[in-house]
Amino acid sequence: MNAFVLDLLLSFVVGGTWVVLASMAAQRFGGKVGGFIAGLPATSVLAIFFITYTEGARHGYDVTGVFPLAISGNAVFLATFAAFSKKRFSTGLLASLGIWILVQSVLLYFHPVRFDFVVILGIVLFLVSFLFIASLDTPDPGTQPVRHGMVEIAIRAGAGGSIIVLAMLGSRLGGPVFGGILSAFPATVVATLVITDVYGGKDLARIMARPMMVSGVVNCMVFALAYRHVVLYMHIINALASAYAVTLVSAAFTFYWMNIYHREHARAIHT
Repeated sequence: MNAFVLDLLLSFVVGGTWVVLASMAAQRFGGKVGGFIAGLPATSVLAIFFITYTEGARHGYDVTGVFPLAISGNAVFLATFAAFSKKRFSTGLLASLGIWILVQSVLLYFHPVRFDFVVILGIVLFLVSFLFIASLDTPDPGTQPVRHGMVEIAIRAGAGGSIIVLAMLGSRLGGPVFGGILSAFPATVVATLVITDVYGGKDLARIMARPMMVSGVVNCMVFALAYRHVVLYMHIINALASAYAVTLVSAAFTFYWMNIYHREHARAIHT
């Protein structure tokens, strides 16, 4: 069997396993913590890693050149979902997928060359999306449990593994920009929202959008920045471990900030 095909199969298995483990951890907690864990870098991290593994360190470096802006499109995705799913879940999901495709199509056609410009635009797009979703009437997630069975976890694992494979194929066939965009596709987020709607209703799915936005976008950006600075100078395993260690520090800060934010938000509502 072709070595690249074996790499694709390996990436699917590893990515699916990672998502399963994250899902089993997330289902033990409520909407806020569950959304936070679901948003931690998983599929995107492994997609960038396997692209580097199959195409080389320089190619992985180039993928991170567009990724911070591509991942900020997920913030737009979640803000759109929260806005349009108030009455009907399917409307919000279709609208958010449509806007994600539109944003990424513009990025693919007009992608900036300078990395600092990519980062600045990504931060601006995230902040605008966050301020928008913060203005919506989504209550504090609290500790409502999110329970997923093994079938639902398997669906999320399949979605995550599939996106890693598609990102690797896209990077080989379409170049690092296309690979970076596919790496950012919110496959596990979509699967999580659909499963949450089935078992907890659209209101719980809307509630999870904000913590997923903060955790997913911010921490994925941090990973890309850290990975970009080490991938050309370390073995890819060491580069992955170093970048993810930095990301875990970022995750701790974002989780702490979200706790403070939701506490102040709840206090403002009751005063």
